[in-house]
Amino acid sequence: MSAIDEMQKEIVETQEFVRERLGPVTKELTLMREEQERLAGEVRRVLEHDRSVRRDALLGRGSNDRVRVRGGKLDGFDLVDLAVMRSLLAAQQARPQDYDPRALRAWQESVAKAMDSTTAGAGDELVPQEEARQLWADVNVETAVASLFETVTMPSNPFDVPLQLGDVNWYPGTANTATTATDLKTAKQTLTAYELVGMVPWAYELDEDAVVAMMAEVRSTLLRNAAQVLDDVLLNADASTSSNINHDGQNLAASAAGKAHYLLGFDGLLHLPLVDNSAMRNDFNAKPTVDMCNQLRRMLGKYGVRPSELAFITDVGTYIAMQAVDSFQTLDKLGPRATLLTGQLGAVEGVPVIVSEQLRLADADGKVSSDGNVADTGRLLLVNRTQWRKGFKRELLIETERDIQKRQNVMVVSMRVAFAERSGDRANATHTALQYNVKHA
Repeated sequence: MSAIDEMQKEIVETQEFVRERLGPVTKELTLMREEQERLAGEVRRVLEHDRSVRRDALLGRGSNDRVRVRGGKLDGFDLVDLAVMRSLLAAQQARPQDYDPRALRAWQESVAKAMDSTTAGAGDELVPQEEARQLWADVNVETAVASLFETVTMPSNPFDVPLQLGDVNWYPGTANTATTATDLKTAKQTLTAYELVGMVPWAYELDEDAVVAMMAEVRSTLLRNAAQVLDDVLLNADASTSSNINHDGQNLAASAAGKAHYLLGFDGLLHLPLVDNSAMRNDFNAKPTVDMCNQLRRMLGKYGVRPSELAFITDVGTYIAMQAVDSFQTLDKLGPRATLLTGQLGAVEGVPVIVSEQLRLADADGKVSSDGNVADTGRLLLVNRTQWRKGFKRELLIETERDIQKRQNVMVVSMRVAFAERSGDRANATHTALQYNVKHA
């Protein structure tokens, strides 16, 4: 046999060996990847279903509790839909010369009748207040993270929330004798609201039927985006333009599309363990285990004692990987308790696990870089909910104006939000902790 024949034989034998030994492994890895993708899709489906059920329950959809237009072209519209319609109409009325007067009058009459029908003949003066309340309720149902924290309505900006710190000293009592009083330390938590603004040009000719047809999509997009950005900033906000935890490695500008909102003016939940107090973060560098969760509770100390005050927040991939942990209760085990909190899909030793699409995969250092690296590690955040407050100086506001140069309706949606931790000393705060570099495979 020639040397070439011998070499070909060895190559064939090597190929057969590789197929025999590695073939099943390759197949198993492919199946695991497909299963993970399937589970990720299922988690997203369950989250959406949970939000839908909550929204319907809150807004009385399908019952007589929800205020809707009765009759006419806008039959079935609720106050949120009317808010958008009225904003668009106001933009058209600002430049009536651009439109057919008959079409403008027809639209105005339809909206006026619809507003009147929602207040049972009491006029439309109550519609702005009611539509704002309902719109904000809709947004809050969509959120997973924002709904975890106490909300303060801010009568001024900034607004100081008075706090009382310290413990009362106790003494043995003596009859007819006053005991020694304890002078409690007092403090305040300052909430400063910052504005979030989104602007979308909407080009179309004045056509009432077209607006009615588009309303469902306008409404769903508006609510979804408002809820997403609200959760996003509470989790990821970082007011630093350099070494931003969402743009690590480069400077971040206030004009950067998709990331500029992180520069809102306050720092969010993740900023505390990643930047302010590094003792509250841990490089886990492994697949999820029981101790991954318990370690975070130990790091919180006294703030980690009561499950009712705590919440785990994680990404979809880490949630899927956590299902291999014996003490992790999945949706089917929680049963009727599975919807205690928006987005809750499980619990670890009584502490709810909230899955948020706004908690993204990160690099091995726990931050999201800007150098094009493929982020592939998860994060698990544990927060004591009583130690954070969010406030609103202005809830969701919809305004529309006409751009005569481009002949577009420009819709502007805005809110003024504040978020602060209780102590005011983030460098020493121990009520929020993070596991990063969590492996999924």
